[in-house]
Amino acid sequence: MENFYEKLEYLSKGYVDSAYKNMSVSLLASIRNGNFKKSKELAEECFVSESTVTKFSKYLGFSGYREMIFFLKEDHNSFFVKKTTRKNKNFSSLIEWISLHEDFIDKLCKAIEVKNVQVNIFGSYQLQESISLLNKLLLSFDIDSKILYQNVLFANTKISKQSVNIIFFSGRDNETLEIFLQEINKSKKQIKNFLVISEKQKNKVKFECEQIQFSQDHSFVNRNLSVMMMCHEIANKLSLK
Repeated sequence: MENFYEKLEYLSKGYVDSAYKNMSVSLLASIRNGNFKKSKELAEECFVSESTVTKFSKYLGFSGYREMIFFLKEDHNSFFVKKTTRKNKNFSSLIEWISLHEDFIDKLCKAIEVKNVQVNIFGSYQLQESISLLNKLLLSFDIDSKILYQNVLFANTKISKQSVNIIFFSGRDNETLEIFLQEINKSKKQIKNFLVISEKQKNKVKFECEQIQFSQDHSFVNRNLSVMMMCHEIANKLSLK
């Protein structure tokens, strides 16, 4: 089929025959929009006879126009059904991931609503955009929240009041963050940790925490979407309070 499409593109440039060019242009448009014309319609549109349409189809490697259109429709439908299915599956997986960890989100919401609690957000570099959204969300609910970036971690080792740490371990840049979190958890201050971590890094953590794992999709986009979906669920739960 790839060779067929190459031929069609070549003919649409008008290098061989002007009639074939017009039919090729029309067919390429049909492939894009899924509206495939009958033989008679194509002939009338391109000012050729139906026998010319048949010859054109045979030139492209088919027994006739009907067979060519059958293959084109199958190819078109297969591509768009797969594309739609893939989109739906990805979105369903995110919803399922949120549903699976609803108890974790409930506990997190309960912890961050405590009066005078300080919420600290930590995250791998690849999640900076989505954790920024989480921070803005919490601030909009008058929750004392801040992001602690890795380049200033050890300037903030003193935790002066009850704290909730929301931590995202996703990339490979977590060594400094891991050391810092172990350090602040040595203090006698009341600290609660909520950790979202990748499967490969789950055994790294040596401090007490509520923990869930990212889905098996390791992509940058999917993990940011997971955090954003979590933000949406947190917003819904805080709005009901």
